[in-house]
Amino acid sequence: MPPPRVIHDKSDSSKADIYLPNVTVIAGGKALLDKAVVRLARGRKYGLVGRNGIGKTTLLNAMCRREIEKMPHNLHILQVEQETVGDDKSVLSHVLECDVERLQLMQELVDKTGMDMADLEDEDKAEINTRIIAINERLQFIDADKAESKAILILSGLGFT
Repeated sequence: MPPPRVIHDKSDSSKADIYLPNVTVIAGGKALLDKAVVRLARGRKYGLVGRNGIGKTTLLNAMCRREIEKMPHNLHILQVEQETVGDDKSVLSHVLECDVERLQLMQELVDKTGMDMADLEDEDKAEINTRIIAINERLQFIDADKAESKAILILSGLGFT
């Protein structure tokens, strides 16, 4: 299973209900769903309940892999392991690490701003400054300064203290 990763897509199309008519999911030659209708209302929470082997995970995997016709391609779906090896990092740190782009940009910004530019050519200095500006613009676009408060809000909503 790939690690969770934040995708910064600011389009409003991912903020709508999902309506998938005529869903058929087949696994191992057996139809798990045949011409079913899947409706998911934005803002609602859903649970899949059923005995082991009935196809709950198979359905979720099909949705994640976009194997279901009319499944929105801009929808961000994360799957996480049911169990994981513990470590000394806080839950908040784990959530923030999912935003790989933010972490990479912040590290690049530290690297670029910490460079000794005394011995560089003017062209190289200009290129570095242009990159620093681009990094700052992207960080602003993805609301990097609000990442921690958003993560805290998510964790609070999930019952973490």
